[in-house]
Amino acid sequence: MSEVQKAVAEAEQKAFEMIASERARMEQTIADAKRQATEDAFLVINEQEESTESCWNCGRKASETCSGCNIARYCGSFCQHKDWERHHRICGQGLHGQSKPLALPTGRSATAKSLDGIPSPALEKTSATTSRSSTPASVTAIETNGL
Repeated sequence: MSEVQKAVAEAEQKAFEMIASERARMEQTIADAKRQATEDAFLVINEQEESTESCWNCGRKASETCSGCNIARYCGSFCQHKDWERHHRICGQGLHGQSKPLALPTGRSATAKSLDGIPSPALEKTSATTSRSSTPASVTAIETNGL
């Protein structure tokens, strides 16, 4: 009977070692994926900062600038509103103080592909309490004029 117990103990020990090894590999893979996602997000932000002439939403020639950060550029209020769910997470959060952005290829297709890979909890859940301080001032202007 002791041989059976010894074999069971050895099997348990080997199983624990295998689980620990797999867990370490999984944690390393997750850490690498998180690091890559963070790097990709910063590359997208840098690319957008570089493209001062094009709309951050559609890529056309930009004529308006976000009043919150004075960096994001849009071709019109439609694109500014459409991009708000994505842009409000970075608007005014240290964009002014960033060092010179990396030189990256520009263009709508590269931006769209990079941004599509960023998970956006804001798109899943929108509430009435969401700050809209950087949205266009059309509502504020109406309230100010008493209309």
